[in-house]
Amino acid sequence: MVHPLAAFALVFWGSVIFGRRGREWRAVALAAFILVALVVLGADWAVHPAAGMLLGFFGSRAFHRWRANWPALLVGLLAGVLFMLLGAGWLIVPLFVMGMIWLFTTALAWSGGKTSAPHGVPPSVSALPEQGGGLPMGSLGARAEKAAARAVRREARRQTRTRLETPPPAAVPVPEAAAADLLTAYLRDERLPGEARAQLAALNLRTREALTYLDNLGQSGSEAAYLARAVRDEYAPTAVQAYLKLPPTLANTAPLQDGKTGRDLLREQLDLLLNAVQDILKTALQAGGQELLTHQRFLEDRFRQVKRDLEV
Repeated sequence: MVHPLAAFALVFWGSVIFGRRGREWRAVALAAFILVALVVLGADWAVHPAAGMLLGFFGSRAFHRWRANWPALLVGLLAGVLFMLLGAGWLIVPLFVMGMIWLFTTALAWSGGKTSAPHGVPPSVSALPEQGGGLPMGSLGARAEKAAARAVRREARRQTRTRLETPPPAAVPVPEAAAADLLTAYLRDERLPGEARAQLAALNLRTREALTYLDNLGQSGSEAAYLARAVRDEYAPTAVQAYLKLPPTLANTAPLQDGKTGRDLLREQLDLLLNAVQDILKTALQAGGQELLTHQRFLEDRFRQVKRDLEV
């Protein structure tokens, strides 16, 4: 019974020393106590894999932030002494070598930290003691974040001034006929996002198609035709103009409502207009299709009568 328990104890030992609990000396002590007790009760073979895992524990903890882990490391060292007394005497050699390496690297790090700066080069502010004018790292981080935020705001104001002082592409004179069609003019406006210009291109095609189709049906004065012209001449240009009034550096990043930016709201409005024009086309199709359906019924009735006359 003691041997299966020793196997489970080894698993527990490994999960403790190589997991988050390896930083807690109580957890390390509990796992080591269970192993030592089972070895004393007869599972003497378990001391060797436990000692091997202990070497890995020292290698991962002693050379990285050992000051934060020193209580657990001290308990691990005591566990190593017990393992050697219980039969894993070979552990003393690798432990001695690792200890010498740790002392050597720690001494080098200590001497490097005490080395003064070269002549003429002032020490960093973070290296100075707080009483001598140095600042704690938290204060430095907060000041760095504030400085970065100020730099971002300055850059945003500079870009806004540049954009306002530079004539936009849409300000280039265009022929009067083209200027009258705002929707077509905005298709070439580089201030708009690419997806917005693609939506405007689709609106341009669909509204033209709807107006042409309704005109062919003799419904140019209908409510559907009025709505299609309003989408083309008023609703879509108004949405674009409202977007272009936003600060260029914030239009695509700053949330305006429910986490949506100006770019998101423009896309949603143009989608609504596209759906509305699509509904106009479907309604016009049904109206225009009545004539085609009527003609189909006439043909079916006519040739059905001809077929009956031929059979007689």
